[in-house]
Amino acid sequence: MMLTKKISATLLISALIWIGCSGAPSGAITEYRTTVGTATIDDFNMLSNKLLNRHRYLVDRTLDRGMGAIIECKYKYPGISNEEALNGIREIRYILTVEARAKGSGGGMYSVRVLVRSYGRFGGNEDWVNIPVNDETKRSVKSFANDLKTEFENKIRSF
Repeated sequence: MMLTKKISATLLISALIWIGCSGAPSGAITEYRTTVGTATIDDFNMLSNKLLNRHRYLVDRTLDRGMGAIIECKYKYPGISNEEALNGIREIRYILTVEARAKGSGGGMYSVRVLVRSYGRFGGNEDWVNIPVNDETKRSVKSFANDLKTEFENKIRSF
């Protein structure tokens, strides 16, 4: 009787884990993050907006939080890659977010990172679903992050 309960409990837990994991894409990362560096909040606001404009990202909103700030951009609609077309995706978009969080050591410095989330529409469906960030989007965002990092470093050296 005790052995049957243990087997039943083990099977139930295994089934729940299997069901919970079956909806997730197999190893696909739907968010891309990269760390830019450190900056003051004033440099973050000024230089981030300057570089976003240069890289043709339109700022949707800026949120000031107690321990940092977030700049959200409007959706960007890049072209579809061959791989995405073969997977049935007919339209993609991604959203870029630049985030500054106060460093634990204080001193008015903030840790800056860039986040990207990608969404796609499949043929015959009007809903946007999370999809993996494609390589072209990663390259574009990495270029922006590298330029922003260079601007932060140049600003620090100018003092």
